Amino acid sequence: MPRRAQSVVPTPVKQAQARSLWGMVGGDISPGLTQWDPKSDALIEALLTIVASGATVVMRPGSGGRSLGIAIWEGDERHAPQWSYDAEELDQWASRILAVVDRRGDEAAD
Repeated sequence: MPRRAQSVVPTPVKQAQARSLWGMVGGDISPGLTQWDPKSDALIEALLTIVASGATVVMRPGSGGRSLGIAIWEGDERHAPQWSYDAEELDQWASRILAVVDRRGDEAAD
């Protein structure tokens, strides 16, 4: 004798997972972080210079992996993250960091 079909009620965790998964579909599809091509030499130099100063660099994705936030922590002080939405903005951030480092180096030499 065949069984009666059981009703499957998704758990709240499964419902939340489905909402978060399917909520990311649709809308404007822009290149994700893996398609960016920043100037790696300048970016790595800027990141390593910050870390060498004793600060901590925290990088996190945003906007569904379409942006990158970089926050600098100096001890317990957290500076607001700088958000980049494409490789060009990330290059500009690295250039600004290196410019600040160069200015500080010139002031220290005086």
